[in-house]
Amino acid sequence: MSTPMTEASASLFAGLRTAFHQAWQQRSAREQQLMRIAVWLVLAAALWSGALAPALRTWHEAPARQASLDATSQQMQQLQAQAQTLKKPIAVTRAEAIRWLEENIPTQLGAQTRWQLQGERLSVQLADTSPERLASWLGQARERAQALPVQAQLQRSPAEAAKPKAPNSASNATDKPELASHPVLWQGSLLLSLP
Repeated sequence: MSTPMTEASASLFAGLRTAFHQAWQQRSAREQQLMRIAVWLVLAAALWSGALAPALRTWHEAPARQASLDATSQQMQQLQAQAQTLKKPIAVTRAEAIRWLEENIPTQLGAQTRWQLQGERLSVQLADTSPERLASWLGQARERAQALPVQAQLQRSPAEAAKPKAPNSASNATDKPELASHPVLWQGSLLLSLP
């Protein structure tokens, strides 16, 4: 059974085919040859842009992508090895931990820093210590002495006592640039557990 819509499309298609065939026959042999070449060029361009060019681009980009993936894989392997070493810390004796802490507290946290052993814990009194130095020292203390922070009470060092004021500063607006030019320093106490 054919519907009126399929009959109409079939007759339209047949009409277009007849019109194209008549138009083709009216062209000279040279025009027909040029039209064939144009059709082949359009098909070749479509094949190039749709299938060959993306494949060729992927093939050219493959070495750079492979190098990037290799670098990422190597970095991941290094991170995995680092995680494994952090997972299984090297056994450190209490005497080695105390010796490392005693050697590194004054050199890394400053000569004003005081410390005291209290049984299984170490109490550290900080004075004007930069946050960067403190963070670095805490990381090293965890790795090399297996000392873990248990308690921390830190605050900013008094700004007026440690930093000079600009002359004729009448308002807080003029004080702000002066304070921003100085680094932040911390004071307070830390309590670390020892192995």
